[in-house]
Amino acid sequence: MLTTERSYRRKHLRAPYPFEVLFSDDGFVHKARAINISEGGLLLDRVPHFPASDDISFMMALPQFPYLKNFSIEKLKNYTSDLLPVKVIRLRARMVRKIAEESDVDAIFSGIKVGLQFTEVDQYAQKDIAEYVNVFASNLIYLQVLIDSVNADKKNLEKIRILSRILGYESITKLSLLRKKLSEDYLSLQWL
Repeated sequence: MLTTERSYRRKHLRAPYPFEVLFSDDGFVHKARAINISEGGLLLDRVPHFPASDDISFMMALPQFPYLKNFSIEKLKNYTSDLLPVKVIRLRARMVRKIAEESDVDAIFSGIKVGLQFTEVDQYAQKDIAEYVNVFASNLIYLQVLIDSVNADKKNLEKIRILSRILGYESITKLSLLRKKLSEDYLSLQWL
């Protein structure tokens, strides 16, 4: 039997997802900020309290980003995320990892990180999440290519600044720091 080894450690690719999600616990609805998302789960940050249940209901808004490499500079300049279509996704998940701060006092003020594994996601939501991750990866690679070619074409600098803003990076960051952050995010898509 032929087996193939993956060159990465994660089962699913993940992408940054810096948006808020809602979850229910004991008849109450709570809000948490997410860090990243994959077809298999979600990482939350600054969660002051998280239920002990293995079956938690979540609701989230998933923006449908376009492939930005197909945009002209004029279209990029006029781009606004307010016009993005958004899909509301309902799913169920369970906590698989809890990362606390160094001390209990820190955890009270800044919350904890919680790694979630999806336990129930319909096929359409699964497809939407996969598309979100794939489009983000494509846009990230395109931004890296533009940075790598900035010396050959100085006009790319304006595109880099606009794309970095659209993708959630600070557009005033020095290119060397932006390249480093992009490399870290690219590695975390698959390997970390």
